[in-house]
Amino acid sequence: MSEPEDEVARTEGYYRRYGEAVHRRCRRLLGDDALAWDMTQEVFLRAHAHLEQVRSASSPLSWLLTVADRQCFSVLRRRRTEAASAMTLRAPIPGLRTAPDDALERLLVDADMVRHVLAHCPEDVQRIVAHRFLDELEQEQIAALLDVSRKTVQRKLQAFLDTARRLLDVPGAVPRKGVAPA
Repeated sequence: MSEPEDEVARTEGYYRRYGEAVHRRCRRLLGDDALAWDMTQEVFLRAHAHLEQVRSASSPLSWLLTVADRQCFSVLRRRRTEAASAMTLRAPIPGLRTAPDDALERLLVDADMVRHVLAHCPEDVQRIVAHRFLDELEQEQIAALLDVSRKTVQRKLQAFLDTARRLLDVPGAVPRKGVAPA
């Protein structure tokens, strides 16, 4: 049984309009162009299967990027699981005498480090971090986009930084008050 022509045309239209943006998002999250194209294809296969959801979304691009985020984070989690026994974290930078947050920020500039830390975070934290650091949105914008409070965005970003501190063993970093060790 073949699909109606208009559904295929609608999916192709979404791909023409948003395909490059979805691919850029996947490439930034995964750091691998070929894998990013695979994930882009997966996103549009899902979009085709759920055309009514895409169509009724307030922003088709937002819907597509949410699916892309989930697909990419799933790949990152799989990578983490597969490589857990072989993975070793970089040693702390010897003689580093900067403030703990400055040291953490220097380590997180490395996209592979960010991907590694994101793979250890829950999906809600991953989405907020992606909007903050990939889309470069302000906390208020993220809160409005995800329909959560600014305080929630702030807490989730802090959870990401706390996870990074723990995983990257930043010298001199102390857990925030009220944060349980993992």
